[in-house]
Amino acid sequence: MRTSAAATTPVAASQCSTSTARESARQPSRALRRRDFTLDVVGLAAFAFAGPRESRAAPIDSGDFYAKWPYSKPSDIIPFVEANATRGDPASVLKAYDLWREYYPQYSLGNEKTAKYAEVLRARDPMTVVEIGTFLGYSAISTASGLRDGGRMMCVEFEPRHADVARWALDFASLSDKVTVVTAAGSAAVGTVKDFVEGVSGQGAGVGVDVLFLDHAKERYLPDLKLYEDAGVVVRGTTVVADNVIYPGAPGWLEYVDSAAGRYDTRLIEAMFEYDQVWNENWESQKDALSVSVKL
Repeated sequence: MRTSAAATTPVAASQCSTSTARESARQPSRALRRRDFTLDVVGLAAFAFAGPRESRAAPIDSGDFYAKWPYSKPSDIIPFVEANATRGDPASVLKAYDLWREYYPQYSLGNEKTAKYAEVLRARDPMTVVEIGTFLGYSAISTASGLRDGGRMMCVEFEPRHADVARWALDFASLSDKVTVVTAAGSAAVGTVKDFVEGVSGQGAGVGVDVLFLDHAKERYLPDLKLYEDAGVVVRGTTVVADNVIYPGAPGWLEYVDSAAGRYDTRLIEAMFEYDQVWNENWESQKDALSVSVKL
């Protein structure tokens, strides 16, 4: 896979094939071998990528926390955020989400990947961003916070309860004027997304999205990408960012976006898998990556 150098971040590069990368994700101690794909390693030395990540100690006594903040449905996070964040301050909302995850492990882009994705967004400076797979709105809040004046974002979330919390969180962070949350499967939202992108651009048909971020069902990455390509949402110059392409992996994804195939110019940004199974004493943190693919 050919690579393009990161615009603003020092990069250490190593190469491995798709199969090797996946195998390495399952076996953290194995060194990445030199093959076809180049992985752009952002902040490698600082992150100490060679070893498993240790879980952070929860800052509040667990018994007190669980008694005060029980969690049985997605909306249970709302009173916690209200008590631990400041309305209109997106950074404080993200900090509250991070604290919540110390006690209730759940899917989230996480601090490391959020920072690396933010670097991609800063370099691209998009007017339009579409996110498929929003969960409770963590990455949407981070993304919308950095949008340029006039920039807009559409989030597509399949689970209605998750979409409701994401809408609430974006409103609490004073970002709802920049972000529209649609409750739908990614495959069912193609027309809505196309209308959104063309409406924001003001140029009508033929305009594609600047950035498409995929973080939904991994088996849907490739089929949904093809739908958005066929609809003219993903066009030449669109940046497609996908999470979890190494662990747990997305069927056929890396092969399709491989630069050698001539469809995309793709690089991988290594990061640790963001969801630790803290209840599993045998769990080892897994190596993962974001793929960043520019449509040719």
